Amino acid sequence: MKKKIVLILPRGESIKNFVYSGVSDALRLDFEVVFFSVIPNNEIKNFLITKCDAFYELKEDESVHRYLNEIKTILQIAHTKKLNSVTGNLKIIKDDFNSKKSLKSQIVRHLRKAIAMFFKSQKSLEKLTNYFIGINFNKPNVLVYEEQLKKISPDIVFNTSHIHNLISLDLMYAVKKLQIKSATFLFSWDNLTSQGRIIPSYDYYFTWNKKIKNDLLKLYPAVKENHVLVTGTTQFDFHFDQEMIYSKKNLYEILGIPPSKKIILYSTGMSYYCPKEDILVKEISKVLKQLDEDLQLVVRIYAKDDNSAYYKLREEDPSICIPDHFWEINHLTPTLKDMRLYHSLVHYCNVGINVASTVSLELAILNKPIINIAFNPPGEDIYPNDYEKIYEFDHYKPVVDSGAVSVVKNTDELKQELIHYIENPNYKEQERKNLVMNFFGNSLETNKKDIFVNAFKEILKC
Repeated sequence: MKKKIVLILPRGESIKNFVYSGVSDALRLDFEVVFFSVIPNNEIKNFLITKCDAFYELKEDESVHRYLNEIKTILQIAHTKKLNSVTGNLKIIKDDFNSKKSLKSQIVRHLRKAIAMFFKSQKSLEKLTNYFIGINFNKPNVLVYEEQLKKISPDIVFNTSHIHNLISLDLMYAVKKLQIKSATFLFSWDNLTSQGRIIPSYDYYFTWNKKIKNDLLKLYPAVKENHVLVTGTTQFDFHFDQEMIYSKKNLYEILGIPPSKKIILYSTGMSYYCPKEDILVKEISKVLKQLDEDLQLVVRIYAKDDNSAYYKLREEDPSICIPDHFWEINHLTPTLKDMRLYHSLVHYCNVGINVASTVSLELAILNKPIINIAFNPPGEDIYPNDYEKIYEFDHYKPVVDSGAVSVVKNTDELKQELIHYIENPNYKEQERKNLVMNFFGNSLETNKKDIFVNAFKEILKC
């Protein structure tokens, strides 16, 4: 009889990484696979049902749990204080700044921080974490999941995103209560230093690379080293799938730009860290027009934010190409149509520009020139944010130190670096190759599906 794996898909990007990628298909050859998933829409639901042996919906817990939420807030403040990361400290400053909107919010914020200081040590933090997990065990939603899990009787439960797990927390509390073996995938390279404490803890962790593994072991000393597996990440594999890339002719027709144009791809970021970024897009457009009329600015908008400013800009200046994104916004789910557009843009662009984005890694993988913007939108007060300080973020600093990206601090530097790359696309090529090798090793060339299957076989001793 096949052993049984429950895959938790708490977000659309998890569906992309573990279903669209073929990982779940590969697992089904050796295991019985059960999905607990969000449902972005009926079409995706019907697709997911064909990709598993049993399907259950993840549902929001709409009840209010003020005490639980308060404990969790204090726990996250204590964790962030102990973490002492550049990203975490910025979050503290931003939350302090936002609390100044009223006297009541200032007092509440002060009290939470004062209580959190009592749980700053590793031992106290672990005690508070365990207490918080335990007090969730008898929530009605947890009890429902507990009964479902008893019927399924899985050998292991795998949460495909440790951070996008708000909707799956009650299911994981039921897993902890029943002492079922568990594993999770550390969703992104910045999450350990930017996204709060891992709740709950897991028996096994899958990571992108050895650095993230080492960071996890440092931040969570209770985790066993042999329970942290370096699997790589499937999200970059689509760049090597020709079915995910339009022909250049088709892409240019979709964008509505002449075939003679060279694409300068600007990828927008999170407004939480990059406010007023649309003003930077205008500045970049001015620079390109000064350099060469055949340089076409194409803006890839960040699907998870309000993009109304970019739609307005598109109307004001038709010379800037700002294609729609085609995500299913419900549960933030990439669609195959959107994935093809994005991977085609990266594949055919001549230069990629962004603000300390994961896109920089993708550009490096494809040996594309990379420029990072490190100056604030002109004339805008964005305190406590600062574009230049973003390049001190713990996860991104090694990228800057590698020399693989050009970090520009004004439009004159931007113009100069663009000239370098347009005249010589091989500029910084070796640095890009070194970054990719140091970050991924040879994992980009390996079959991730086999890696995940073998990891579960090892864990379950198949």
